[in-house]
Amino acid sequence: MYNMKMFKFVFAVACYALAITFIGTSLYADENTPSTVTPPPAAETTLAPLMSALDKAGLAEPLNKLGINIYGYAEGGWFYDATSPRKGSGPTFIGYNNFKSDVTLDKVSLNVERTVDATKKQFDVGFHLEGIYGADAAFIHSNGMWDTQTGHDQWDLLQAYADVALPYIPVKLRVGKWIELAGFEQFSANIYGAFGDPMRALYSYSYQFLYAEPGTQTGAFATYILNPQWTFDTGFTMGWNQSIRDSNQAIDFLGRATFTPTDKTTVIFVMTEGPEFPIAVGHNIPAGDTGDYWTALDLVITHKIDEKLSLGLGTDYVIAPAIPGLTTKPKEWGGVAGYGSYAIDPHFTLNTRVEWYKDAADGFSTTMPVAANYYELTAGVAIKPFPKDKYLSHFILRPEIRYDHSDRSLFSTGERDQLTFSMDGLLTF
Repeated sequence: MYNMKMFKFVFAVACYALAITFIGTSLYADENTPSTVTPPPAAETTLAPLMSALDKAGLAEPLNKLGINIYGYAEGGWFYDATSPRKGSGPTFIGYNNFKSDVTLDKVSLNVERTVDATKKQFDVGFHLEGIYGADAAFIHSNGMWDTQTGHDQWDLLQAYADVALPYIPVKLRVGKWIELAGFEQFSANIYGAFGDPMRALYSYSYQFLYAEPGTQTGAFATYILNPQWTFDTGFTMGWNQSIRDSNQAIDFLGRATFTPTDKTTVIFVMTEGPEFPIAVGHNIPAGDTGDYWTALDLVITHKIDEKLSLGLGTDYVIAPAIPGLTTKPKEWGGVAGYGSYAIDPHFTLNTRVEWYKDAADGFSTTMPVAANYYELTAGVAIKPFPKDKYLSHFILRPEIRYDHSDRSLFSTGERDQLTFSMDGLLTF
């Protein structure tokens, strides 16, 4: 029964993708469709705070000549569970930022990178290094990398990869460790998300991000830019959240297709295939199951209605033929989430998310004892107090309110409903 429901769900999403692509193309057919894929918003003409400081020290110009950029962000927040406010009083399913009634340093991120452009069809070498420190690091350690730490705040080498652009063909090779390619949301707040903003729209994460997608991947893949509308990525990884060690001793297939019919519509499909059990982060992950290959499918669609309003859809579906210790099979989990973002003025942007998530794997993905449906509605606002200031324009406040519901009594103190409030401050530099 659930297989048929998921088939109908995936089919409906595929139809929606085709429809929004057709609509997006038709709406703007009378305009001059761009001959190139529109990149993320252009960098400011003035230097970001960190590079500006390096410029005063006489270091920015040599770095710019080498094509090297150094930047980062700091994020900290506060979280309150109105349903069960007592610290340590049970699960919230909100993931990283769920330290109840605490002010938390989520993370400080520092990045050093040199990007390459495969469309130039010239040999070039780039790289990206990202280190983080804070409470979030404990939740995203890959297997074997900095995963023996204890305590509230920890360090992690989140990304470390090299890019090589090849001559004569529009192809780029990437080798190393990177933030996973799937999903509407991303772990790092400093990379361009689905709406083109250098941050996640909301402070809290979706169920899909937490339970149906890897955090990081390590391996190699090639990016081929077929034309301005189509880009393809294919390669292999060591698996979900594996790096120095691999609990499965097997490689995964990784594939991604990106279709950008106009500068207002983007469709991204990602697939991974490989043995993933046990799915975990941290130290001493036991040897895994190498015989049962999981299939993970991810689809993201975004459409920019106008300069103020953007809409998005994110969906994940994961199926495992069998999971050790669980008798019924196959095991499935996944969900769908809709996103909206409306810029009122330079100071305020409203952001919303509505989501349904189902674990039909006896609670395997959420670590709960039973299968369940989860629903959540989140509304928040991104506030730029000083949008025109050279430095303070990089500071954002994001208060939000979130309501969760489950068809099983799984929240704190046996509740089926949960109401939470949170707010973070985000400073990019």
